[in-house]
Amino acid sequence: MSVEKDRMQEVVQGILDEAVAAGTERGAQCVVYWNGEKVVDAWAGTLDAKGERKVDGDSLFPVFSTGKAIASTAVHRLVEQGKLGYDTRVADVWPEFGCAGKEEIRLWHVMTHRTGLFEVPAYSSDEELTNWDLMCSRMAKMTPAWEPGSRTQYQSRTYSWLLGETASRADGRDFQTILQDEVMKPLGIEDSMFFGIPAEAEERVAWLTRGTDLPVPAKGDVPLEQDMNKPIVHQACLPAFNGLMSARALAKHYAALIGDLEGHEALLKPETIRLASTLNRSPNDPAPLKPGTWELFGLGYVLYGPKHDYGQIFGHGGYGGAEGIVDVKNHLVVAYTKNVIHGEEPTRDKIYKAIGMKSRDW
Repeated sequence: MSVEKDRMQEVVQGILDEAVAAGTERGAQCVVYWNGEKVVDAWAGTLDAKGERKVDGDSLFPVFSTGKAIASTAVHRLVEQGKLGYDTRVADVWPEFGCAGKEEIRLWHVMTHRTGLFEVPAYSSDEELTNWDLMCSRMAKMTPAWEPGSRTQYQSRTYSWLLGETASRADGRDFQTILQDEVMKPLGIEDSMFFGIPAEAEERVAWLTRGTDLPVPAKGDVPLEQDMNKPIVHQACLPAFNGLMSARALAKHYAALIGDLEGHEALLKPETIRLASTLNRSPNDPAPLKPGTWELFGLGYVLYGPKHDYGQIFGHGGYGGAEGIVDVKNHLVVAYTKNVIHGEEPTRDKIYKAIGMKSRDW
């Protein structure tokens, strides 16, 4: 630990306050668990550009791909319950999917980003994008870019439907209900973690702004932060990218994942965690290991650990800088949320350095 446990709250709060005062951040939250104890619960700034809504511990931030880990945890629980297997063919539970070269795609292909289905099906409006059945039907007709299983390519938004519809067909519940029943309700975080919020929760949601360090979007491009400022997107279930949650809820997920949350059973068995945090790539597809990128996947989680043990540290980050991460060996969990989109993350990096969390050692 870089900072003594008793000083962590003070140090992290100071980093957030300094970032907001300097204009680097507008609003942010950070929660840290160490050996099962919540040692940091800090926040600073405002949810909106006018400064009219102050951030607190229950504020909701868009976390983009950070939510993929939550969705993956829910599916791991279904596997433990025997409702799915990692080698289940998607087409066996979702028959319409079994065409155009997708017949042999397995659940583990989906969870390791190896389906070749990373392009989002065409849509012409927010109403179409947020229509689960419509997007799944279009997903079912698509052709993989290459032989499934042969290469890794991040399924940035398609992970929603590939994972969620497979789980729903096997289980019988819609995926939003699966997420609530398998993750939120067991942890008591139904009011602080959402993949589809009720309209009355809108006042708790942070407004996203594009940082000045990022290039101006090309003409015709719609930046992701603009999508995630829309109530129609907030209120849909798109778990690959539209999660809204507090750092408190995100941290609870990771603490419970490894059995470090007092009063709660571990969300997953130790053997499931070991398997899910093991590197999974094709032998003919070596990891390029570009610094700062997500190249290494287990089953639904990004691996951050040192080269001799990639799975020691795992989790998932998202566009704009939100992140949930756990160091299993050192029983250290960090959750970070924010509302200004930057290319670099100096504030998060300062926090990690202060508390001794090593991210992306490779």
